[in-house]
Amino acid sequence: MDLKNYFKEQYPMPGLNGVEKLSAIYIVITLLLIATFFNELTDSIVGIIGARLAIIGVTSLLIWLYHKYPCHATFQLRTVFQISLLAFWYPDIYHIASMMPSQDHLLAMADQVIFGCQPAITFSQALSGTFWNELFNLGYFSYYLMIAAIVLLVIIKRPRRFDRVTFILMASFFMYYFVFLLFNSAGPQYYFSCPQVDVSKAIFPPVYNWFKDHDSLNHMSQITGPFSFLIHQIQGGERPIAAFPSSHVGASTIILLLTFKLKKKWGYIMLPFWVILCLSTVYIGAHYAVDVVGGLASAFIFIYIANKLYKTQLFHRPPGFDELHRFGHHHKHRHHHR
Repeated sequence: MDLKNYFKEQYPMPGLNGVEKLSAIYIVITLLLIATFFNELTDSIVGIIGARLAIIGVTSLLIWLYHKYPCHATFQLRTVFQISLLAFWYPDIYHIASMMPSQDHLLAMADQVIFGCQPAITFSQALSGTFWNELFNLGYFSYYLMIAAIVLLVIIKRPRRFDRVTFILMASFFMYYFVFLLFNSAGPQYYFSCPQVDVSKAIFPPVYNWFKDHDSLNHMSQITGPFSFLIHQIQGGERPIAAFPSSHVGASTIILLLTFKLKKKWGYIMLPFWVILCLSTVYIGAHYAVDVVGGLASAFIFIYIANKLYKTQLFHRPPGFDELHRFGHHHKHRHHHR
């Protein structure tokens, strides 16, 4: 029996999987917002739309590849491609968010009222020196390692949970990105360098659209070793966006919860990196302390919403995935699908 054609006939899998549908919805939303600010985006409109067309083209090619060679590997490749696009979608937020007035003054004032200081400054001053600086920059970098780790874990160890875990992860990211599109906040590294701001006197005026024309980064931590150098290089490509709520804290919390669900041992290994990561966002000046609180609170809200979305017929894994072979080998043994 030709198992490939059998599963195609018995378990028809639609053109788009759950993560690809999320991406399609996000593209439509951003195109609508781009149309709203069309006159102000004339210089970059070709690049913005061209990038989305390229994403649609590659996605279509990967769907064609899957239908030609249906197996876990080609199905997972489609999702991994969408995950890799996080490196594109994050800075892309700036095109739209920069049209919105900055809300940094509200976040800075909230920190001042709650803590009586600016934790983004006092924290690094209290724990200064090479050891602490490198430790917290390592923690900040572990955010990227956590994303890669959970994707690899479900591909290698829990292939039957791959679709659910990656859907929840990507749905959460897109929810954060949607918030960032409408609530513009740059973070201490950008806001404290504005000429109107005086941290020593707790003067935090609104800067409105200042970051539309001023996107240079004022690093608040020094280069003292390899990890601080690495973070400085990574942040060199960032834009003044996405401070509240902290997606670094929120997404890493969601990853930690998902990892504990997969296997507690893996979760305990990841836990200390998560703790340092949450602290590092304030230490290096990327976030206000209230951003961390917002990131933690939103993580539980977003993972709940993502779980509910995944259970709907629109986004749930199509029938037939569990019966597919991992690498296209059409034998009958299924013990490797544990």
